[in-house]
Amino acid sequence: MPEVLIQVLWRRRLWLLLWCLGVFGADALLAVAYPTIRDNSELDKTFAGLPPGVQAALGLQAGAITSPAGYLNSQYFANILPILLLVLAIGLAAWSIGGDEGAGTMELLLENPISRMRVALERAGALVAELAAVTVIAGAGLLVLAPATGLNKGLSPDRIAEAAVAAGLLALTFSSIAFGVGAATGSRGAAITTAAAISVALFMIEGFAAQVNWLRPIREASPWHWFLGTDPIRNGLLWQSWVLPLTVSAALILLGSALFVRRDLR
Repeated sequence: MPEVLIQVLWRRRLWLLLWCLGVFGADALLAVAYPTIRDNSELDKTFAGLPPGVQAALGLQAGAITSPAGYLNSQYFANILPILLLVLAIGLAAWSIGGDEGAGTMELLLENPISRMRVALERAGALVAELAAVTVIAGAGLLVLAPATGLNKGLSPDRIAEAAVAAGLLALTFSSIAFGVGAATGSRGAAITTAAAISVALFMIEGFAAQVNWLRPIREASPWHWFLGTDPIRNGLLWQSWVLPLTVSAALILLGSALFVRRDLR
């Protein structure tokens, strides 16, 4: 039995429930607001006049802002949902090893007949499970609310679900950085700072690369580009938006776990 994983999920059950309710509330607000702009053609004209790079940064590449795909992408999938999931996942990952160690409770856990590698991997498993639960609620909430507000017109339910999954994988990639740093250093602060700084820097590169040619090769290696550049609400889950995040995340988690095993906790 994965006792460590189960203990973490049980310990954070109320906190996870509140996150799920909060994300569903964001879905509800988004859906309720759509009818107010659905027939506003002036908005389409305004945003159509923006430079292509600005439109891409705002998530408007999926279509006009008054269309279901354009509205959901520009108002939720390209900004709000990734930010929510990043805050959730980076915080969880930083606590998994570094936060627990800083609180002085990791040593108590390791007094039990259990290997460090198992502790690290099960803590990582709890991170994935909690992030997956909130991601599922984010996608399922929109799928439930879309028919009542017209968000399902011309937009396949599969695309909404795939866009939510892609956002979750983006958050998993950056949270694996926080997990690896926390496991390697035992510092929650270092884990959060490193993951947040890298996330912000790569997001800015993704936006500026449309105008700055020398940034484009760097953008190709960015999780933001694997997510935003593939436009999952219009194209679905392309291989870049799931193979690359899963590969990088697994590598960082395994590396962090190996460093945690070798590190002296005293």
